[in-house]
Amino acid sequence: MKLSAIVVLLCAVSSWAMAAPRSPVFTPQQKVELVEAYQDGGYRLAGIILQESSACEIVHSPIDPLACGCGGVHAETADVVVGSQVSCAFMDIDWDFSIRVAELYLERCTELFGRQAGITCYNVGIPAAHAMTPYQRNPSPYLHAIERRIRELQALPLDTQ
Repeated sequence: MKLSAIVVLLCAVSSWAMAAPRSPVFTPQQKVELVEAYQDGGYRLAGIILQESSACEIVHSPIDPLACGCGGVHAETADVVVGSQVSCAFMDIDWDFSIRVAELYLERCTELFGRQAGITCYNVGIPAAHAMTPYQRNPSPYLHAIERRIRELQALPLDTQ
């Protein structure tokens, strides 16, 4: 086989593998949390919960030490969204509450910036999203990560549990 044919074959295989969604394996508890997130806010919220905490499996983010609970929301942001003081420790142990906070925060970001840019806002925060141009908000790496998670979740029967 010629080298050019091998390269074409490898490119075709890798592009197919990148387009095909993975079939993740979840624990029963992760499935419960993903179904709850889906029922509360659809695939967008479930994708964020999966991205931020691996469906509540890792509530203490190694990347962002200020992120709390299943949605990875900062305590200060949760305070604003809920309208009262919220502790990180509480969001780390009460997953239903932390998913609700994530849902409210995503709703606020979506109201301000629209469906796609709302996901970017969720990641960077409302003040930072206001400072960004629409071009910066829409094709963000975080938005692409959530879209990939949504494709993974769409292959699962979340609506029927």
